[in-house]
Amino acid sequence: MKNISDSVFFAGIVLGFGAATVQAYFNLIPPMAYGVCMVCHPKELVNWLADHLLNTHWGYSMAAINAPIMTVVGVALGAGIAALRHHEFKWRPARQPILYFIFGFLMINFGLILGSCPIRIVLLSAYGSIVGLIGWACIIIGVGVGIVAMRWNASRSI
Repeated sequence: MKNISDSVFFAGIVLGFGAATVQAYFNLIPPMAYGVCMVCHPKELVNWLADHLLNTHWGYSMAAINAPIMTVVGVALGAGIAALRHHEFKWRPARQPILYFIFGFLMINFGLILGSCPIRIVLLSAYGSIVGLIGWACIIIGVGVGIVAMRWNASRSI
């Protein structure tokens, strides 16, 4: 049987109560349809740090008015600690580092152009936002093109 501290259920309980506590005691209330995003949150963190350390006035969302959004730092540290704890942490060289860099660069920039993560786009669509619906359609098309490209690449290597 799994230890309760290793379960997804326990993590959900801790995160849920943690989020409610932060909202209640620190008055941090996320804007409408604000999800967990590895594109938007690094941008918010960089903008918050630049504004507070360098006085740049780049701006950030209402969720970062009282404190920086540390989601990406928490995810990276949590993943690293979990990998170390379970003896799964290994450095492996990338097979095609230049290609991975280019694709990662394009992905993050397309995410910033879209201005949202897929979770937020779906939530905005549920609110009836036309931008959300267009963004959702673009994500579906992009996933379809990616699947076709990956299948084509896999068939070439056989």
